Amino acid sequence: MESLSFDVVVLGGGPGGTPAANYLSAHGLKVAIVEMGEGLGGVCLFKGCIPSKIYIETATRFYEFKQDDIFGIEGGIGQLTIDLKKIKQRKREILGIRVGGAAKLSAALGTKIFKGVGHISGADTIDVITSETNYRLNFKSLIIALGSTGVQLPIEGAELCKPVEDIFEIDALPRSVVMIGGGYIGVEMASMFARLGVKSTIIEFLPRVLSTEDVNVSSAVLEGLKELGIDVYLNSKVTSVKEANGKKIVQFLLNNELQNVNTDYVVMAVGRRPDTDNLNLDILGIKKGNHGEIPVNEFMQTSNKNVYACGDINGKMMLAHAATTESLVAANKILGNKVEINYSAIPHAIFGYPESASVGLNSTEATEKGYRTFKFSYSQDAKALIEGDSKGFVQMIVDPANLRLLGTQIVGKNASELITEPTQIISKNGTIKDILSSVHTHPTLNEVISETANYIMGQLSKTM
Repeated sequence: MESLSFDVVVLGGGPGGTPAANYLSAHGLKVAIVEMGEGLGGVCLFKGCIPSKIYIETATRFYEFKQDDIFGIEGGIGQLTIDLKKIKQRKREILGIRVGGAAKLSAALGTKIFKGVGHISGADTIDVITSETNYRLNFKSLIIALGSTGVQLPIEGAELCKPVEDIFEIDALPRSVVMIGGGYIGVEMASMFARLGVKSTIIEFLPRVLSTEDVNVSSAVLEGLKELGIDVYLNSKVTSVKEANGKKIVQFLLNNELQNVNTDYVVMAVGRRPDTDNLNLDILGIKKGNHGEIPVNEFMQTSNKNVYACGDINGKMMLAHAATTESLVAANKILGNKVEINYSAIPHAIFGYPESASVGLNSTEATEKGYRTFKFSYSQDAKALIEGDSKGFVQMIVDPANLRLLGTQIVGKNASELITEPTQIISKNGTIKDILSSVHTHPTLNEVISETANYIMGQLSKTM
């Protein structure tokens, strides 16, 4: 076993690890990344964020083409079909570009990549098993960024359910699909399948889909799901999945009555958990939290101050861009700089039907804290009407005492893009006046942000 020494070793080459490694390399430290996957990028690139959005983009275009009569487009150009082989090829091409770019950047900065499985072997060592040889990497600081894994419900027939990542490898569309779980994964995938013409069903244990989202977002998305013809069962507990005559039979309890749904394909979409099962954390003097996460402080340090945990594995906020931010916070601490994260200014988006995005406080929290909630319809925006979206809305949470923007929820076209401006305002402790201080191009969807701010100013002026 060859022994090598590094200033920093990073376990995991995804968004929680690679940014820190490259940042530290750029600042002159000797850094190694240990990655067992196909390349740098993590679950997000290979199995989650990127593959799902590639398929969702196809589904969106396919569905919208069928609605083109409202734009004055009539007739057809032949029978529209979905070629999954071409979608898979496109996915491979996009991933190849991303992987190649990441490898090129790391190499240029001098970051050493070990493609293999890393094991914690000592208080300051990682053993790496590669296809060629084995290494012992000595470190001064360690960053653990191994991400998360899908949750599997302990039900009869769980082995008949597919993980989400398997969707992106199927060769033919099923005629029907059931999502066990109505969180962001279930909603995104059901929305995708339904727009591709697949009969889709969501079975959710809690009283509403997207239970962690604002209630108004949840209601709007539920309406959109039903518009697509998706069957949604709430307050429903899946008890088993069975197989008979080539079909899957999903059984669940609704109002204490046993219900069945027959389907071709079942997806387990009940969330993710930190991937800490096979880590020898005790060697480092670290204990896992109640949910299997690695507890950290505001600088991503564990109870062992030379060991950091970034991304999904610390359980704070399971988002790729949050992981990247945490990664850079850890890197700065290693360099002796103290940079903290304002989690209330980290947005997230859900690419269902309709698309939605949120940042900061929601309307329930606003009521509890004595703030005001304002809602402005897309139907008041010219570009939204031009693009055919009159159902979307922007919702803002404002402190009426000082006009500070504390939260924003957006439902509708380009929500994932539009959330950036409110996020910037919130991150700077800004006000709705700050939104109005910049000119928004006309006609654009982005105007709906300034129009919402203008509407709020008018409403508040009535009470002053």
